[in-house]
Amino acid sequence: MLHAEFVSTSSLSMGKSRSKPASKDSKFETTLKKRKNLGKEESKECLKTRANLKKRKKHVLNVGRVTRFSDLPLDLVGDKILSKVPITSLGAVRSTCKLWNALSREWILSNAAELKRQVLGFMTMDYKIYSLRFHLHKDKYRGVYQSRKHIDILNQVEISKVFHCHGLLLCVLKDNSRLAVWNPYLGQTRWIEPRSKFHKCDMYALGYDKKLKHKILRCFYDYDFMISKKHSFMVEIYDLRSHSWKVLDVTSDLAIEYDAIGASLKGNTYFFAQEEIPPGDGSIVVSDLEDFLICFDFTNERFEQRLPLPFHSSLQEAVTLSCVGEDQIAVLYERLYTIGTLEFWVTTKIEPNEVSWSKFLKVDMTPHDGYLSHVGSFIIDEEEKVAMVFDGDRDDQPSKTRRYHRAMTVGDGYCGLYVGLRKCPTESRPPLVCSSSYLPSLVQIN
Repeated sequence: MLHAEFVSTSSLSMGKSRSKPASKDSKFETTLKKRKNLGKEESKECLKTRANLKKRKKHVLNVGRVTRFSDLPLDLVGDKILSKVPITSLGAVRSTCKLWNALSREWILSNAAELKRQVLGFMTMDYKIYSLRFHLHKDKYRGVYQSRKHIDILNQVEISKVFHCHGLLLCVLKDNSRLAVWNPYLGQTRWIEPRSKFHKCDMYALGYDKKLKHKILRCFYDYDFMISKKHSFMVEIYDLRSHSWKVLDVTSDLAIEYDAIGASLKGNTYFFAQEEIPPGDGSIVVSDLEDFLICFDFTNERFEQRLPLPFHSSLQEAVTLSCVGEDQIAVLYERLYTIGTLEFWVTTKIEPNEVSWSKFLKVDMTPHDGYLSHVGSFIIDEEEKVAMVFDGDRDDQPSKTRRYHRAMTVGDGYCGLYVGLRKCPTESRPPLVCSSSYLPSLVQIN
């Protein structure tokens, strides 16, 4: 622009000089004088223009820092943007562009400790999966959860069970035709076909070994028992890297409930188990059976030694496990013969062959008819000294319309109010929360 103005001005000056005859010397002096004056004007104009350009450039850069994603501080991206995005939508954010992919990955890696403190999880209700963001508070009149979102990516199938490990979810289909391993953050799903036909009474767990190779544990009993007259406990392992099943040579004298949900800790899975009753032996009193915690080690691919529990339970009493972060396991024990009492215990130390316990809460359930029914799962908050229990309405309700998936907070000296999560048919399972401290995973499963 400056160059164009300069040419235009010069042309006009040259035109005026032609209108008046003059000598060569006077014409030269006049031209020289005009050029000097023009040079001064040009210099002033240049300085003014350069200053304006510099100011404009600074403004553009400042605007760019606000509008360009790459110039946003990482803590702002995490605290104000990514932390507000539902877990299952992070994949969509990541796929927006390479920049958002890098920002989300960096935020996850640099904020792992903070993410572990958030109460995030997944729930199965009516054979569908929901992501949840919880808010636990010791005030019994406060809300027990913040948000619930249905997962559309698995909407085409019905899910009966869900297991969590290392940011991955293992989903068992209701028709027992196959399994699905799902990474909610990366949006990847792996479908797994059975080596032998899956059964509704199969037990599963997801874990990994010391080389971070993820594996699926499948335990089941010989379903041809009436024909073979042999009660065989079978164990299979599926390796996600080799895409193959193998049968383990495991001799077991323990009994694990077919609908038991294990607790995944540091790659291994812990189960509540009881001593097995030999077939046809009616001399054993059920209440005298030993109950214990047992760990399946995914590195050695075997069950480790029995670990003691801080109580002794009978077959009719409820015992449920839950993870507390990545270092502890909690257990809920509902006494049958002391109606109205819930006990929560937390490990102070736990390894595959060693455990110690500390009582976390003892709750009087008398205000709620003395007991829970169909306990699906629970989570605890050690700082707030509260727990949230998920269960279903009892079978003896007079009306089907009164049956709900529900949640309740309990604390030291009080029971909170039940919150109905969703109406459910009478045959529906209680809600199962598979994780209370979900951390997005960068593990590739495809």
